[in-house]
Amino acid sequence: MSQFILKRIVESLIVLFIGSMLCFIFIRMLPGDPAAALYGDQLQKMSEADRVRINENLGLNEPIFNQYGKWLSQVFHGEWGQSLSSGENVTTIVVQALQPTFMLMLSSHLIIFVLAIVFGIISGYFRKSFIDQAITVVSFLFMSIPSFWLAIILMLFFSVYLRVLPTSGIGNSNWGEFLRYIIMPSLVIALSHVGYYIRLLRNHIATSKESGFVFALKARGIPEHLILLNHLIPHAFIPFLSFTGMSIAVSLASSVLVETIFSWPGIGRLALKSALTHDYPVLLAVIMLSMFFVITVNLLVDLICAWIDPRIRTNFLEEGKK
Repeated sequence: MSQFILKRIVESLIVLFIGSMLCFIFIRMLPGDPAAALYGDQLQKMSEADRVRINENLGLNEPIFNQYGKWLSQVFHGEWGQSLSSGENVTTIVVQALQPTFMLMLSSHLIIFVLAIVFGIISGYFRKSFIDQAITVVSFLFMSIPSFWLAIILMLFFSVYLRVLPTSGIGNSNWGEFLRYIIMPSLVIALSHVGYYIRLLRNHIATSKESGFVFALKARGIPEHLILLNHLIPHAFIPFLSFTGMSIAVSLASSVLVETIFSWPGIGRLALKSALTHDYPVLLAVIMLSMFFVITVNLLVDLICAWIDPRIRTNFLEEGKK
């Protein structure tokens, strides 16, 4: 197990390094002038010599790999720089936006897990029944609806017609008020992704139910509800957990749109604002933090799956020797 853990950590670090380099290069290639983030409309009154001097002060006239090396050295020392648009410390800005996004991801995935486990198991166990067909139709419906359209529908229903939920913001420190603000953004993310989880769990339960070991358990006189609880559900846990790790990146990317629609002050909205204002230090910090989070979650999921099923780590190490 220790060899498996070490190899996966090394691979994750390599992916993080390559990803950081590509992100740095692509962000530097974005159209626009970063000096505009510093001076705004005053930039139009400046001469070309002034713009060149500004780029020199920012280090943007150096070769791209020299810029990346300096930036990486600063990151290793815990220094992410200052925002070009506000002058604040990048670490402070990102940390302030991190908690709202974390709460949004946590609440939305709690909804996803509850709905997927309940309806996925029911749909798979009662395969080809009316309830299975109904759950399948609803799952495909939510998989097909764009998240921005779903957000508008929820706003019209809960905010305009019922007037029970606010449309934007995060509220104050009161938990009851905070829950009122987080319900709709969480529902949008959850309903946009829950269909994939339900289909995955449904197909695995339905396939496992027709396998030989289930017929053998029935022949031994074991009740069906015990077969479901003790064998079918645990058997579907590993692929369900693996899909969760892979879908974290997709749900995190969708949070950009959701946070923008609901004016949620998270890292998704911060990334969009930084990209529009060419605030490179903030944008790089947000992307690197998101990349680190996704890689870490996938690493933990792989380690948990390998701990549960030893065949995973055995196959992984054998493939590495080839």
